Amino acid sequence: MTKFTVDVTQRIEVELDAEKFDDAFMEEFRASFYPFDTIEDHAQHLAQLHARGLVDWLPSFIEGYGPSNDMGINLSSSTCETEIVDD
Repeated sequence: MTKFTVDVTQRIEVELDAEKFDDAFMEEFRASFYPFDTIEDHAQHLAQLHARGLVDWLPSFIEGYGPSNDMGINLSSSTCETEIVDD
């Protein structure tokens, strides 16, 4: 058996409607999901969901956010690079 360790780097473009991420939404999200304080926290979270294939088509329902269209969420991959890592 041959085993490889591969680093995968993706660039994900994240668009959000900042007005939807108001204080009320942020407070409710923190109470139920993760302790995010900034819209950048949400952008990073949504990007990793997309990168892992958990949100791979839009529009869709995203847990914690609801329908992506309602939150102005748009995600797209612009590049993907791979590299074999020496163990």
